[in-house]
Amino acid sequence: MSKENPFKIVTGAHRLSYVHIKEPASFEEGGEKKYDCTFLIPKDHPDVQKIKSVIKAAYEANKERLFKGLPLSSKSLWNPLRDGDEWLEEHPEATEYANCYFLKASSKIQPCVFSKDKQEIFDLDEVYSGCYCRGVILCYPFNNKSKGFGFYLNSLMKIKDGERLGGFAVSADDYDDDLA
Repeated sequence: MSKENPFKIVTGAHRLSYVHIKEPASFEEGGEKKYDCTFLIPKDHPDVQKIKSVIKAAYEANKERLFKGLPLSSKSLWNPLRDGDEWLEEHPEATEYANCYFLKASSKIQPCVFSKDKQEIFDLDEVYSGCYCRGVILCYPFNNKSKGFGFYLNSLMKIKDGERLGGFAVSADDYDDDLA
């Protein structure tokens, strides 16, 4: 948590999935396009408690005004910190979600991306599903079509490369010697 903003978190380095930071994307056809990524956070990582704490702080600050006293534990409130093992039950191919929580953060504005030596990265192809990044994210409450919490994606810091997710292996050996 940040001292200047109680809803701000600077995460540790986590693997990213579903990265859309070069171009905005929409989950639903015709939906609002946003820049976003999903952090895969090991269940025993200290960031889990930080995230739970900022969600609780956002709830406490808004429980009467936005949520009309609905308890934080209510199934009607969207919790953005989701269990990867439950996700695996419906998506068995997503093995990278095992033993993790996952959290999507998004923004209407393209996030700044930095290298680990704090230099801005301009080639956003360097940040992809499978690499490891830190993030500056901010929790916000909402009450529109549904109620709950989301996270803004402010910036990312690429820490290291990782095996690409959702892709496939590319090899020149796929081509045989018959050039016809």
